[in-house]
Amino acid sequence: MKILPAVIICLALLAGCRTNSVRNYWDSHSIDYSDIEKAEDQFASFAEVAVASPFEDASAAIDGLFDLMKKDEVAYYIYSSWMDGAFYSILSPCRSAALYSKAVERIVSDGVLSGSECEPFLQKREWIQYNQVGKKAVVPGLNISERTLVLVLDQGCPSCREALSALASKTELADVRHVALCCGYGPSPTVPGWEYITPEDASSVFDPSMTPVHFIVAADGTVESSYQLTL
Repeated sequence: MKILPAVIICLALLAGCRTNSVRNYWDSHSIDYSDIEKAEDQFASFAEVAVASPFEDASAAIDGLFDLMKKDEVAYYIYSSWMDGAFYSILSPCRSAALYSKAVERIVSDGVLSGSECEPFLQKREWIQYNQVGKKAVVPGLNISERTLVLVLDQGCPSCREALSALASKTELADVRHVALCCGYGPSPTVPGWEYITPEDASSVFDPSMTPVHFIVAADGTVESSYQLTL
């Protein structure tokens, strides 16, 4: 998905006077995907406006888009995958539990995709609800009573092991408890300075495909900063 920096800056500056424009966005835009890059850029622009708008307006716009998509099954598959990229992906500046949930609600109720095709969207809708800023942290197998950095890693992933050393070396995190939540298979990490836990039900809370990802939990157990991809 292409999120253009210049577009993001302009939208941020104009957000105050454009928040209501998203509601009828698809009345004046088409879902012509004959030029796939142009269509993807248009959808990226829509996502950026939607995430900066009141939920009611963005929700109405998503309904408008799905109403168009239902008339073209190919478009339905294309734009549904872009919903993932825009509103679910941890790399997207438009990541939003509320908007992703709205999109999944339509995907399920529209009946265009089969039950098995809907399952990944339903699972991601569940995952995205966890560990949002300001909400109580959900970390299987861990009690939190002090400010804690949680790194979710796959034991079979080389970059996940590199993330242990990279985060441990950050001076701004020196006074924070370091906990590595280990998933998958492979030898247990041995990088010093970390507490290692391996809960059996980690995949019920965390998307294994997002690893390595880290977030910070305050001493009172609420999420201070949400998921960040650890590169």
